[in-house]
Amino acid sequence: MKNKPVLFLSLLICLSSNAREIVIKSPDKNLKATIVLSDKVMAKVCDNDRELFTIDRISLITNCGSIPAEQVRLKKVQRRTVNSTIVPVVKEKRAIIPEIYNEMILNFSDNSSIIFRLYDNGFAYRIVTNFSRELTIKEESAIYSFDSNAKITYQQDHSPNSNCERPYVHKLAGEWGAEDMGNLPILVELPSSKRLLFLESDVQDYPYMWLKGGVQGDMKMFQWNCPKDYNIYDINVNQDVTRVKQVVSRYDYIAKVQGSRAFPWRIMAIANNDIDLINCQLTYLLASELKITDTSWIKPGWVILDWWSRYGIYGVDFESGVNTETAKYMIDFVKEFGMQYYLFDLGWAYKNSLIKTTPKLDMDEVMRYAQEKGVGIMLWVASALLDEQMEIAMDQFEKWGIKGLKIDFIDRSDQDVSRFCWRVAEEAAKRKMILNFHGIYIPDGIRRAYPNVLTREALMEFEYNGFSDFVTPDHDCTLPFIRNVAGPQDYIPGTMMNATKKNFRQNNDTPMSQGTRVHSMAMAVISESPMQMLPDAPTLYYEEEECGRFLTRIPVEWDETKPLQGKVGDYVAIARRNGDEWYVGAITDWTPRKLILDFDFLDAGKNYTIELFRDGPNASKMAVDYVKEIGNVQKGKRMEIDMAPGGGWLARIY
Repeated sequence: MKNKPVLFLSLLICLSSNAREIVIKSPDKNLKATIVLSDKVMAKVCDNDRELFTIDRISLITNCGSIPAEQVRLKKVQRRTVNSTIVPVVKEKRAIIPEIYNEMILNFSDNSSIIFRLYDNGFAYRIVTNFSRELTIKEESAIYSFDSNAKITYQQDHSPNSNCERPYVHKLAGEWGAEDMGNLPILVELPSSKRLLFLESDVQDYPYMWLKGGVQGDMKMFQWNCPKDYNIYDINVNQDVTRVKQVVSRYDYIAKVQGSRAFPWRIMAIANNDIDLINCQLTYLLASELKITDTSWIKPGWVILDWWSRYGIYGVDFESGVNTETAKYMIDFVKEFGMQYYLFDLGWAYKNSLIKTTPKLDMDEVMRYAQEKGVGIMLWVASALLDEQMEIAMDQFEKWGIKGLKIDFIDRSDQDVSRFCWRVAEEAAKRKMILNFHGIYIPDGIRRAYPNVLTREALMEFEYNGFSDFVTPDHDCTLPFIRNVAGPQDYIPGTMMNATKKNFRQNNDTPMSQGTRVHSMAMAVISESPMQMLPDAPTLYYEEEECGRFLTRIPVEWDETKPLQGKVGDYVAIARRNGDEWYVGAITDWTPRKLILDFDFLDAGKNYTIELFRDGPNASKMAVDYVKEIGNVQKGKRMEIDMAPGGGWLARIY
């Protein structure tokens, strides 16, 4: 709220003489968190003594009362400084992640603790309990306040069966009311130009965090109560049948947990501007450490799925569909274009049995052919079916030689779903299978413990172009600053079906993107994911071979990431390095835009070849129009790029 600093100070004056303030600072000394202990725990976070936000009433409300208890006594304060690095199994953003923070642990007399950490780019805390008894958590409490003129960007959502796929909306903090509610990440743009991003990490056996309106523009933490009864039923999806599981009643608590445990990290990423958000990896840093001994089998890569392909293949001597002939055709394409995986989407299983295939599909023959070609096979699975058939299904997948699963229709964020996803990650790892979660909450750090979890949805991605107009270039220019900061996102870039704003049409069988060809291709660099999926039928990539072959050569892991320029919802340019090669992607919203790119990130004294794709002279009228050029570039060179409405720019530098 605008006048929160005065309110906060007034509150301190009224506190009892037992109130105590404890301070922790970031390693660079710019950020300071003041923890105030009275009858409740409060925190105020400042940047160079300028207040950014406050958090009031940090606690768990349980069947045994509040934790920490009201008027609890502080027993001990522990501090430590960490300056180290992490080498991730999967290089989402960089090969080596710096881990530098100051930590303070407040130990209370009721056998609870709160751990606070300050990084140079964020604040985090978690509650820890050490009780012998089981706890019933009624609510986790935290009330966030900041300047009422701050701009909030979030996915407004009220559904307990949410897939976390909503368009982004904007509101001032002072207008945030009781009717407002959304899932994370939520971006706060302060009038001072500082950026705050709500995140969480290490969510195990516990519901996921949402925010809802409080009083006077405050935001309150919210979690969905634990499910009690379900409605499990079959649905038709594009002439195929699958199963879904929806909650119809809930208990009056959010979780039942062991009394001795650590609760999730509550994170506020802090950046000086929009572009600095892109480098944040706090969700990964605060996650549980690796739980897999052998990770050599985890192979990120490019995937083609048959969801749209089965309808779009032509010029062949067989009828496309979920059958052996189509599968072999897809496998040949994967091999020829240097990709790694072919995904059977919805329709491969026979009558909802995960151990039998539809009659026209000979899985043994498909697997033999795929192994001969060196192509991995993945399967789409409805979460409700996998939950019912977990052991026998996983064993059958292993017997077939399946390399990965895309698990869909999870559509909740409660404690039961958390248990399910961690169980799936563990069972898949035992059988050396990679995972892609769809219809799910945002990345929560599970990928550090189980790096076979390569990516997930939790965003409106390319698919939505088939039946809505939400996935605009503006939306694409928002994702890198919000959703992708939490972790990998399965956007599905690189369609050859491209349309201007005027020419865009919704067609569920053959969806087109909003924006230019180069915009769609550049999303393979802009959108961060160790598993990238191609949306179109192979026929289109054969016809547009120059684009298709360039696209599937773009790496999915990165040794280094350099955000260059950007503004939320307007434009973004990012450079990423894999080995000795750099890839640069830039996109704009519906506003045509010129940018000056500076190549200072290149090594000095080296003459590089640059292979680039740019919007063609008629891209504003025909979105498929592009120009490919090859030239030279050196460190220090500046290049003006010109993007059409909804346009893009893409380059490989080597």
